[in-house]
Amino acid sequence: MATVNLSDYKPLKIDDAGSFRIGIVVSEWNDFVTHNLRDGALEVLKTEGVKDENIKVFSVPGA
Repeated sequence: MATVNLSDYKPLKIDDAGSFRIGIVVSEWNDFVTHNLRDGALEVLKTEGVKDENIKVFSVPGA
């Protein structure tokens, strides 16, 4: 059981996030859920300062 309400996200203000390279793997199955999770992750990464060109999203079949 989660002890943190994830809706209460507070930015971390990571100083060097602009240099991060991030890969996100997203299932195509149950896309209503997985695409919302992807969008939330992208929003947080951009808020933290990760550059768009350093974020790669990969869609995969299955669960």
